[in-house]
Amino acid sequence: MANNKSFKLKVRDAQNIIFEGDVDRISSFNEVGPFDVYPTHANFISIIKKGLAIYRDSKKIKEIKLELAVLKVKQDTAKVFLGIEAIPLDESVQGANKPPPEKK
Repeated sequence: MANNKSFKLKVRDAQNIIFEGDVDRISSFNEVGPFDVYPTHANFISIIKKGLAIYRDSKKIKEIKLELAVLKVKQDTAKVFLGIEAIPLDESVQGANKPPPEKK
């Protein structure tokens, strides 16, 4: 587990790990507005948007532009899953009422 001044972060898309390492803060945006995650943050899951800023030693070391992603924070570990904008969320709900295709 990370020390009390940092936590582990892993950012990935479907094929690659974009970032992995210890950080002391991340900043992003969700439906409520801008927010930060620090060490010992409460367990948290959110859809994030616009971007993700990654800080180490109180300096921004990386900024990732994104449309939508999922952020999961649990026990001093944060994971960000990029590429969720490719998932047709509306179609899955609309398709729930359609009968299955006929077999030939």
